[in-house]
Amino acid sequence: MAFRGHRVIAMVPSRLGSTRLERKALADICGLPMVIHVLQRVQMSPIVDEVYIATDSEEIKEAVERYGGRAIMTGTHHTTGIERIAEASADMDYDVICLINGDEPALNPDHIQASVEALLDSEAPTSLLASESAKVNSPSDFKVVTNRAGEAMYFSREDIPSPSRSGVANFLKAYHLISFRKGALDTYMSLDKTPMEAIEGHDHLRFLENGHKVQIGVVEHDSFSVDTPENLAEMVEQMKEDPRFSSYRHLASEDASEPVSSAKATWNSSPVVAVVPCRAGSERVKDKNTRPFAGFEGGLLELKLKQLANVAEIDKIVVSTNDPSVVEITEEFRRTSEKPIVINERPDELASSSTPMSRFIQYAAELEEDGTMLMTHVTHPLVTSETFSELIAAWREAEEQGYDSLITATRLHSFLWDEKAQAFNYDDSVERWPRSQDIDPLFEINHAAYLMPFVRMRQVGDRVGTNPRIYEMEQDVAMDIDWKHQFDLLEDIVTAKVSRGITLT
Repeated sequence: MAFRGHRVIAMVPSRLGSTRLERKALADICGLPMVIHVLQRVQMSPIVDEVYIATDSEEIKEAVERYGGRAIMTGTHHTTGIERIAEASADMDYDVICLINGDEPALNPDHIQASVEALLDSEAPTSLLASESAKVNSPSDFKVVTNRAGEAMYFSREDIPSPSRSGVANFLKAYHLISFRKGALDTYMSLDKTPMEAIEGHDHLRFLENGHKVQIGVVEHDSFSVDTPENLAEMVEQMKEDPRFSSYRHLASEDASEPVSSAKATWNSSPVVAVVPCRAGSERVKDKNTRPFAGFEGGLLELKLKQLANVAEIDKIVVSTNDPSVVEITEEFRRTSEKPIVINERPDELASSSTPMSRFIQYAAELEEDGTMLMTHVTHPLVTSETFSELIAAWREAEEQGYDSLITATRLHSFLWDEKAQAFNYDDSVERWPRSQDIDPLFEINHAAYLMPFVRMRQVGDRVGTNPRIYEMEQDVAMDIDWKHQFDLLEDIVTAKVSRGITLT
């Protein structure tokens, strides 16, 4: 993912030491540490590629990782958040880095984009936000004045411009959600502390006093900073009614001694990457994946590639194979496809009929660092692009509700008996032959699709998490090919559908 062609990372400097509120970063707010609230909010921003907590505290690092986040240890000597993220990001690949304060648990994720847009729309090396404030004589708030281009002219804890002569009733309050271009942090660290910076105590005066521009983006309101016990009590009450908290409230009920099992914001779920396993050596149907099928010379593989390529929500397709024929068909298809298609040359030891699926899943989990895997098989020819779009929409909804994966299954409202001819899924002592629609349903996993963040796959070692959402799929859509008669049947069905003008791609 890239916002306007730029790779954006976010970094939250966080430390335990706080003079006005002891152990502020880990202060409990509605069952979660403050730093975890900030982490969740940042990960809601659609423009952020990666999020890190930069800290000198092992306790903070452990808390962040317990909830699925990433933490980077830094030195203990830093006096500002800018210094801390400069160390943590020194060797990172990014175009824009955002500094997010770790004491603003009610952060509006949209403000991250506002900060980045202000930077990218200017020539400045750095930008920060501001909002109108009517508070006077408030030395805890930095004020900023700007020129006509929206560039900062000065920062101060005093009321600027002076109300005593101007009569102004509103000020621009600096809101320290800060964006930096690549290289700006190096520039900052190379400069000595400046006189006005020392007087006012504002980092960005170092840029201004050395002739660098600082762009200001204005938003309607800033974020509530928690600095005192009174602030904390107020934040707890505010958070109880916060609509964004509802999307990750379930985390507060998790056993904090175990890794989080189902938190949307513990991973970056975009982009969506379709993973198509397609090994050589089909034993029951020779060349099942690539032999001509219903007018598709590239067989089931060609059909599936066309279906996936037509799904707007899919960002990339990865075909994992050890079959030269699969490689040839895929290479030919991607020459004319606008969708990025990658051929993953799977080791033979992970592609034999005796290879446990669990080993391949662990291998597939490493194919991408972030994003959501959509694993599907070419042997489900009736799962069309429209169905894949519906699946992805269902996954996004499930993700917001706290599920960590989605799996397709077919509902069974049937009379099921065990090997002793005893009723399995209903009580025949109550009713020997109940209506089938009154039987509690069971679900048959049909393997048509699995959706799960790559990060979560690595955490649990599977393509289904600990809190999966079942997506019901009709049997006539989920039909699979394992045997020759199934190949022939589905070829007839596809041929008939195409002849009637029904699109399958």
